[in-house]
Amino acid sequence: MNHPRLCPWNSTELLSSRQIKAKHIKHENKFLCAILMSACIGIQGCTTSYAKDRETTKKNSVGEHLEISFRFQRGGIASSQYAIWIEDETGRLVRTLYATSFTAEGGYEYREDALPIWVSKAKPQPLSSTQIDAITGATPRNGVLSYQWDGTDNNGNRVSPGKYTFFIKGTLYWKSRVIYAGELDWGGSGQDSIPLKVRYFNPSKTNESMITELKACHIKK
Repeated sequence: MNHPRLCPWNSTELLSSRQIKAKHIKHENKFLCAILMSACIGIQGCTTSYAKDRETTKKNSVGEHLEISFRFQRGGIASSQYAIWIEDETGRLVRTLYATSFTAEGGYEYREDALPIWVSKAKPQPLSSTQIDAITGATPRNGVLSYQWDGTDNNGNRVSPGKYTFFIKGTLYWKSRVIYAGELDWGGSGQDSIPLKVRYFNPSKTNESMITELKACHIKK
């Protein structure tokens, strides 16, 4: 697959780092807005046998919930950053499920390629240390990770029934990034296997397997 070049340079235009960052975010936002037009990839459902192999599980299995799991492989420098969040139909971020601590605690200020879309939507700059602590943690060890959404927003309020989109964004190596996305009908029918859409930006072979075996299911109880 040919991927668009995010930072075109020519002899008549010299872009500042701020302009380059804006172009990156604008291009990745186009993917978020056009998610329904992207090609879907098949994924497995959430199964009991798979659950037995999890290294990390945030258990909250009472009632309706979304479960996301994937295999994580840490990289070296300029890598291993990821965030998981939920947006409503208008594209408004309603809940951050997790963001790696380096980025959430201010790393975005001197490494602009660390999860720029999440930073632009979550706006962590004014958040208190308590609010940051609620969404972050140390970069996990290698293994299978699992996260759940219980239908509440960042303030703990129940969201309204409707269509929601979840995103898993990873900074693989410097400007090489990946975004996974899927949709669910909160309050509607559950799904054992939610189709995912994926897009790579500035693809690189370095640490390209940071996030693999991604699975998502919408459970109704």
